[in-house]
Amino acid sequence: MFSASDAVVVKDLVKIYGGGSIGVNGISFIIKDGEIYELIGPNGSGKTTTLRIISTLIKPSRGEVYVYGIDVAREPLKARGMINYLPEEAGAYRDLSGYDFIRFMLKI
Repeated sequence: MFSASDAVVVKDLVKIYGGGSIGVNGISFIIKDGEIYELIGPNGSGKTTTLRIISTLIKPSRGEVYVYGIDVAREPLKARGMINYLPEEAGAYRDLSGYDFIRFMLKI
């Protein structure tokens, strides 16, 4: 099912929010270890929702997501130990550049 070089595997991912709003509708992709992968699309196309599911911040409605073979829905704590996620909008630190944010966090 998985190759040793598969860093992220997303299969038939679906997220349906309350009220029936569809956040992601059946996306599938594989990111190999060391590969740079880009999610592109217009506003509302599911990019952020997909990243939030991969990073275990929200649960999928259907489908499967694995990070280095770890099922993010079944073992979110183990998956979190394998990834980092820095959203574009980082809350109280939104006025810092990416570099300044990382420097700040390393001091903690």
